Amino acid sequence: MVEVLLAILLAVYLAGIAEMLSRRHRKWPVGKTRVATFLFAIGVIGLALLSPIDALSDELFSVHMLQHLMLILAAAPLFAFSNAHLVMLRAFPVASRRVLGHAVAAIPGVRQAAHKRASAWIAAAAFVATMWFWHVPAAYDWALDNEAVHVWEHLTLLAAATFFWRIILTSGDRRLSPGMAVVLVSLVGIQGAFLSALIMFASHPLYGAYAGNPLDDQVLAGVLMCIPASFVYLGSTIWALWRMLGNSRLRVYDGEA
Repeated sequence: MVEVLLAILLAVYLAGIAEMLSRRHRKWPVGKTRVATFLFAIGVIGLALLSPIDALSDELFSVHMLQHLMLILAAAPLFAFSNAHLVMLRAFPVASRRVLGHAVAAIPGVRQAAHKRASAWIAAAAFVATMWFWHVPAAYDWALDNEAVHVWEHLTLLAAATFFWRIILTSGDRRLSPGMAVVLVSLVGIQGAFLSALIMFASHPLYGAYAGNPLDDQVLAGVLMCIPASFVYLGSTIWALWRMLGNSRLRVYDGEA
């Protein structure tokens, strides 16, 4: 199922690229760096879900946690940065794009979310809620027992994380200031550290599928959830601060002019 979904996604994207290449005198909707970023994101997902990592994840909780981290901390930010939707829309005729645009805009709250500051908090809440839900032992074991649910788990984690990182990476517009981006990333990082601590310091196996493993496997999963995530959140915080300082300098220069 994962192979099919990735193949469809890649096929639509490449069709959009082909359409863009056929119009040499028109400006591309995204830069070539963003195209490379999208392809790299596809590669990360393939590595996480279609490589030996996937087979090992059935045996080791720590490897399964690594899969989740690759989706939410690597693939999701790459997707968010790539602006892939602008390319994929080019795969469809103009009339179809308009119909799709009107349909999406008609969904309650979508038009407002494009400009309202509350959308940033909704994105963060959705990301946190999705993370906590799928790491509740009952939900986690449910996903491992059912392949369709397992795929849905990965899809929702990826979608919620992409939504969140999209908001963070576009901070500075009307939706979210760089300063509030720092606050949001910090809050998400704190809850992530708390969740990882619950896993790391649990005195017994939390998940039935890995109950026969040494407790060290669960401790390692908690460590993986805490340390790499901390670096990603710290990096995004530094980036938001850099944008905030850059905007401040620009305003100063404009005032002096």
